[in-house]
Amino acid sequence: MRKPHLTAIGSGKGGTGKTVIAIALAQALVKVGARVLLCDADLGLANAAIQMGLGESGDLPSFIAGLKPLERSVVATAAGFDLLAAPSGSGALANIGPLAAESLCAKLRQTRGYDHVLLDLSAGVDSAVMRFAARADTTLLVVTPDPASLTDAYAFAKLLQKATGARLPQLVINRATSGTEAEQTLAAMTQTCRAFLRQVPQLLGTVPHDRAVHDAIRRQLPLLSRLPLGPAAQALQEIGSRLNEIAFAPALAVAAVR
Repeated sequence: MRKPHLTAIGSGKGGTGKTVIAIALAQALVKVGARVLLCDADLGLANAAIQMGLGESGDLPSFIAGLKPLERSVVATAAGFDLLAAPSGSGALANIGPLAAESLCAKLRQTRGYDHVLLDLSAGVDSAVMRFAARADTTLLVVTPDPASLTDAYAFAKLLQKATGARLPQLVINRATSGTEAEQTLAAMTQTCRAFLRQVPQLLGTVPHDRAVHDAIRRQLPLLSRLPLGPAAQALQEIGSRLNEIAFAPALAVAAVR
């Protein structure tokens, strides 16, 4: 059985919609037939369970400490994926260091029974966040047209390149009010990275501004459950399909030839 593909989902600053996107991508991957674990690695302020209206969030602290195996540390969700998180509002893992973050990545990579493990990172660029981002197979960076988001996203990209020696994150542009605004956001990020990092990040997809997102958050429902045919949900399902192709298309092609 193959190891899961580890995807870290980060943002340079808070308020970009990162957790909404992480939940939606987990559900989108389920819809294409993948077995998915979402790990809320926002270790100080875990809130994925709250956004989904769950009374339980799993027991990530016990899993990290080796007190419980993964199967007893996760919570199954109605959206079809499993959730692994610290209790909401506990701050139980607020001071986890980069070495503990690396250990958690190693443990998750050795799990069986999942095709994808998604890591919803804390906002910002602290050492634990960047260790998660560097150890993942794929790193997604959620950025909005807000100039502050762009500035902080560049800092994230710069630190990821430094940590890995070469790799930049793939971009997900969120809350674009038009195609033009999305293009301008991508152009700004591309120009800055080309000028200072000598590399250009790839765009995985764009999520348009959609009032249904706020409605889903208010009702504590996953976006793809609340309004699956809305523009944001449709965009995220496409991004999920692309992520699945990035992870497993070469392996699937080899299997088909055999």
